[in-house]
Amino acid sequence: MHALLPKGRIFSDGERALALALVATALFGAVVAAIAVMRFDDGAVISRPLSPYELWIVASGAIGAAAGLYLWRHRIGQIGLRGAARSLAGMVLVSALGAVIAGTLALPLYGTMFGPFTLAVILASSPVAAAAWFVNQLAAHLLVQKYHTERDSIFVAVPADPRPGRRPAARISPRL
Repeated sequence: MHALLPKGRIFSDGERALALALVATALFGAVVAAIAVMRFDDGAVISRPLSPYELWIVASGAIGAAAGLYLWRHRIGQIGLRGAARSLAGMVLVSALGAVIAGTLALPLYGTMFGPFTLAVILASSPVAAAAWFVNQLAAHLLVQKYHTERDSIFVAVPADPRPGRRPAARISPRL
């Protein structure tokens, strides 16, 4: 799926991985918002098209989920055991902030409070949705890990040149 994003000099591999994580998280947020819409209306959405407001709720779910991941991207994607522990906490923070943003966009004031509550109820009542949430967050962790690895590569010391008398070329950008 990473290969679906265009290759070129515009975006590096890590930036494309971050973009893919944002898109996948946004799609998951839209699905969870659609589940919420169906539950609020007793499944009537199946027998009729979505109203403009219901479409806005689904769009709010996508925007909120992607914004939550983008704002907490530094908390996930770290390497090692400590990084995995930080990522687990980061997954909860990404979900909570995404639900707050989505709820606020869907229904200002009340939605800010009910967005995280609705997400918690949906995940608690559906093991399949909870498993999908975890898999989505794990995939985002792995994709953002590639982004962080690329970003941190500019701070790696350049090994000494084995040929005496020559200075090693300095790495300026991870894109080179």
